[in-house]
Amino acid sequence: MEKHKVLNCIRTIFEKSKECKLEASLFSKIDEELSFLSEYFRTTKRQSFLISVVFSLSYKWDVGYRELIDHFNCNPLKIYEYYDDIDFLCSSKIFIQHSIYFKKSCSRKDLHYTINDKISDAIIYSESMPEKLEDEISDIYELLEKLYKIVSKQNNVEEFSTIQLLDYVVELIHNNLRFPLIKKIDLFKLWEGDVILYLNLIWELLSGCQSISISYFLESVYESASARVKFMQLFLSGEHALMKKGLIEIVETDFFNDAEVKLTEYSCQLIKECGINLSVTAKKKNIILSNEIPYRELIFNKSEMEQLFLLKDLLNDEKFNETQKRLAENNLSKGITILLYGNPGTGKTEITKQIAKETGRALMKVDISQSKSVWFGESEKKIKRIFTDYRSFANDCDQTPILLFNEADAIISKRREVWRSLDQTENTIQNIILEELENFEGIFIAITNLVSNFDAAFERRFLFKIRFQKPDCSLRIKIWKSKFPSLTIGDCKLLAEKFEFTGGQIDNILRKKEIHEIIYNKKVSLANLITFCVDETLVKKNYVKIGFNKL
Repeated sequence: MEKHKVLNCIRTIFEKSKECKLEASLFSKIDEELSFLSEYFRTTKRQSFLISVVFSLSYKWDVGYRELIDHFNCNPLKIYEYYDDIDFLCSSKIFIQHSIYFKKSCSRKDLHYTINDKISDAIIYSESMPEKLEDEISDIYELLEKLYKIVSKQNNVEEFSTIQLLDYVVELIHNNLRFPLIKKIDLFKLWEGDVILYLNLIWELLSGCQSISISYFLESVYESASARVKFMQLFLSGEHALMKKGLIEIVETDFFNDAEVKLTEYSCQLIKECGINLSVTAKKKNIILSNEIPYRELIFNKSEMEQLFLLKDLLNDEKFNETQKRLAENNLSKGITILLYGNPGTGKTEITKQIAKETGRALMKVDISQSKSVWFGESEKKIKRIFTDYRSFANDCDQTPILLFNEADAIISKRREVWRSLDQTENTIQNIILEELENFEGIFIAITNLVSNFDAAFERRFLFKIRFQKPDCSLRIKIWKSKFPSLTIGDCKLLAEKFEFTGGQIDNILRKKEIHEIIYNKKVSLANLITFCVDETLVKKNYVKIGFNKL
């Protein structure tokens, strides 16, 4: 093929089509170019004409019907004649279609088109028309992730209507029967919508979440409110096809609209037989196993140590099981709930990890700030899901794991008067947590730096409340010595007296010391450490240094 011949033909068609009003006489002028391109693209002349114009326009912007009408300067009704050709180019993956709005249901005027990247590259580099326009899915995990991204609206390149999504699943199943899991699911003869739910549940489990919200799933897939209500009723009545086949089950929740579903043991066994490892513990990002926690020596004052030793002894498995049994016999709540509060950097999070390590318990760590969604209503679902996931995870553990709420300031503060929807959301989150803690049966630890605005309702929910104070001078000397063994006691005393640091701040000095020694390949001096400490306190000197200080 002559170098750049395709590109030259496209350029000629594009230039001659400007202001053409889509009159029939145009096509006789560009027939030679269209004939060549039709053979190259394996399309009709009309379709090759559209490809040429969209390819040329898309280097400035995505091409919609308005851009085509403006380019041709034609009556908008003339574009109607090309709808079938555009649909064919989309279905054959030559055109990539997407909506200008983030919604599944839209009119044609909202649709924009670009050329498939593989075709664009072939045109630019004078290569043959690609045989395959879609990358073949290499494994079952890639397939599951691809479907999940479409359903969860993470794929902003293509927006699917319900019908398009269902059609896509039919094609997905048909093209991937080589995977044992897909072949097994195909044998169940499920409706496409049920296949979407089932495959999404499998991906969620592989990603570390053992259940999904039915209402959230239905809102993501079904445009019709009546369809969503119909399917919710099938779930709640147990008549849904996936439930009748023993593949999924309802997760018990307190509210109708918060119903969740998860895979049954039968499903998990079926999936394992298809060669998929369902090791949830290994995949869950917020799970820390006890053997993964490095040992760290922590130093506290006498009062704190007494309470922490009590806590550690309580969480030893034998004592914990005996305690829960005794509490249950006396009709008392079995849950062990603990509040660790006080100054930042005093070791609250680290001591939780060390207790988990010593007692052989896994940690499920939650940062509340990351669970607060900007979308009204989603935060509440996320909070309830945390407790649902914890219960499911606890069932898979030999010993009851610890649920750790880090930076829990926002959830234990006094509830607000409702002036904004955000206030209502935060109050609802607090009410959900209070309700969950009322019937909690595991180990819950909340960590906060602030208790001045403490809500009285939460005070009753915590069985243990341990305050962490800034270390006094004698304690600081011990901390300095433990972290810097090469320092003399006199040096440690000097640093402890001069800087009222917490253990966390002294850790920062230790990190700076290690970095300095790596970069400059020499040991730091006491003077260096003092400089690091001054910088740590953010003290401003009365002069300005320019350039790098090599100490």
